[in-house]
Amino acid sequence: MTVLLTGFIAGILVTGAQMLRVTPLILQAETYELGELAVQHTHAASGITHQHNLNGVTLDIHLQINDVHDIQTVASTDSEQSWTPAEGIERTFYTLVSNIITAISFSLMLVAVFLLRGKPVNYVSGMLWGAAGFAVFSGSTALGLPPELPGMTAAALESRQIWWIGTVIATATGIGLLTESKTLLPKFIAAVLIAAPHVIGAPHPHLFESNVPAELSAQFAVASLLTSVFFWMVLGAVSGYFYQKLVLESSRPLETVTV
Repeated sequence: MTVLLTGFIAGILVTGAQMLRVTPLILQAETYELGELAVQHTHAASGITHQHNLNGVTLDIHLQINDVHDIQTVASTDSEQSWTPAEGIERTFYTLVSNIITAISFSLMLVAVFLLRGKPVNYVSGMLWGAAGFAVFSGSTALGLPPELPGMTAAALESRQIWWIGTVIATATGIGLLTESKTLLPKFIAAVLIAAPHVIGAPHPHLFESNVPAELSAQFAVASLLTSVFFWMVLGAVSGYFYQKLVLESSRPLETVTV
């Protein structure tokens, strides 16, 4: 019950936060990715300069289109290859469902840590663990692979996934050693683990090419990280609160009877 309640509350709140700033930036970036912005060019024969709206077709394909039949063929092929939710309520609904599932999953991890440690937890200490969750899953990975908008050039997916997973494992282990150990050696090992992924370096493409303006990319990275901070603070505080109320307090009468 603690995990489900936390997941629903955190998922709903973070969806609202995303609607305020993150989603508008994604929609704006998609206009560059899909080529919906007008592209200016010149016809050599006439010397006349005007603009074409690509309507979701890249420029090289657009220049190869000879008639209406070709346009319909390209559009139908694109629609068959990929499905995306419609803008508005449908897209918001799927975003909400995804956020709730993600929040439930991360809440399950936090509650598991609470149970393994066996120490009292409230909403204040829960926020601290939420901050640790942000450091592990968002902050540390963003140092090498910042949040990216659609249409941005990136390294191969597999290499990025390997680096991301390794960074998460190393950071989580390092934070665990820092918080649970009292001697110097484990703390030194923790520092080495936390720093190792960034010394190795995240994979990046040899050539950066993007239709998305750099300013828009920077705004998205900042907005995404701030939203992630909000998500983890809410997740930690709410899970700590419900853990105290539903797990710790409900188990005390059983301990009294046993004694």
